[in-house]
Amino acid sequence: MRTLAGQPLQEDIVEAIAPALRAIAASIGPEGRHVIYCNGGRVQAARTGSDIARRICSDHFAGRLLKEALVDAERQFGDGTARLAVMAGAALAEGRRAGEAAIETDRLVEALALLRPKLDTAFAEETRGCDTGAGLVAAAGVDATLAGLILEADAAAGPGGLVEVSEALESAVTAVDGFSFEARHVGAGALAAMDDVHVIVANEMLTDFRTLVPVIEGFADRGKALLVVARGIEGAALQLLERNRKAGVVKTAALVPGDAGPRAVEILEDLAAASGATMICAQAGTSIEALKPAMLGRAAKFRFERGRVHLAGAEGAPERIAMRIALAEAEIRAKRYLPLDREHAERRKARLAGRWVELVVARGFESAVQMESARRALVALRAARTEGVIAGGGRGLENIADRLGSVAAHDAAARAAATMVDAALRAPGRCLRRNASEAPSQARGAMPASVADPARLSRDVLDVALSLAVRLAGIGGAVLRH
Repeated sequence: MRTLAGQPLQEDIVEAIAPALRAIAASIGPEGRHVIYCNGGRVQAARTGSDIARRICSDHFAGRLLKEALVDAERQFGDGTARLAVMAGAALAEGRRAGEAAIETDRLVEALALLRPKLDTAFAEETRGCDTGAGLVAAAGVDATLAGLILEADAAAGPGGLVEVSEALESAVTAVDGFSFEARHVGAGALAAMDDVHVIVANEMLTDFRTLVPVIEGFADRGKALLVVARGIEGAALQLLERNRKAGVVKTAALVPGDAGPRAVEILEDLAAASGATMICAQAGTSIEALKPAMLGRAAKFRFERGRVHLAGAEGAPERIAMRIALAEAEIRAKRYLPLDREHAERRKARLAGRWVELVVARGFESAVQMESARRALVALRAARTEGVIAGGGRGLENIADRLGSVAAHDAAARAAATMVDAALRAPGRCLRRNASEAPSQARGAMPASVADPARLSRDVLDVALSLAVRLAGIGGAVLRH
């Protein structure tokens, strides 16, 4: 056991995280740079800041803090962890100097907070609209073929859609129009595609369809199809549907949502809105026994593939669908920093908007790497479409630093805060030029003008980097166990 404080402690912190920061800094740059490491006698590659930190950071408390910050940032933002690390390292160096001047951490935090409005203005002045998105995809380090597919998938999804990345024999982009959701078939055998579909939606466990026998017989007479989606379908209800389906008496399908609990209810509510159905729910005062034809939803086509339902031509009321989309958008904003909940809300919005796109990456030696690069590129593209971009290659961040250069600093804390922000903003550009073997004084214009970074992501990464740097610089004492 040993106790450290003051300058010796700060030197110990820097020494603990220096290997990870050097490795992460070396990974930033063109041509998909990465870091190799040995794992059980095998040489493997780490490509993102969070992945490198997982492999290199020691059990030292500072190393754990760095790793946790980068892993959390990857979950929240999906990209930018390497930039975050080099920004935090540069800001930490300046924060240590502030510590030498005996500036209290609380005063430094307050000074950084006072800079936020000026940062907001500088970012807004540097932000422009996203054009083709080619520069954003190029920065992800994917090959030209996959870059084209990423742009195609993003365009097919549109503002309200969602792109999922998967792996198969050949690369392709598949766009699905209509309401799409994950579900489980509760019957036996494969489900055939169906046209002119009527939809029963029930937030109930359905066990008996005796009252629906005339309805099902009517479907058989008119050659129409019946889709039943409920929280559960079993017993006599399931037997009746399966018996008629197998006998070819009526085209039918019985499904339950892929999710469970409250999320299953959300799927059922969204499906009811999209198809125009009245949801069967005892709590809402509706029952399967009281089902009338007007309570059924409608869709032109039904398809079930690989655990996903696709309903084309669903006939829900536009105003009802718009209300559900607004609720999903509100949830996305509220869960901005809860990645799993935010992703679920984004899926709901995409379902309701009727644009679901699958980007398939060809299976091969590097397919896992390409899939991850594609996901990062799509995250950047989607963010840029809504929040705009700044110049990439570190140029936009340096321009923002230049805009802040005239900010008056009246006391030591304000000067330290301004210096930390300036160092963080300039760190990625310096790192990129060093890795590209450019002289530090070389003109910024050497980086292709098409390269861009999402503005909102860049700002979020800067905020987390400064927070991490202040946290590390503000540690006043530690008891270390050997």
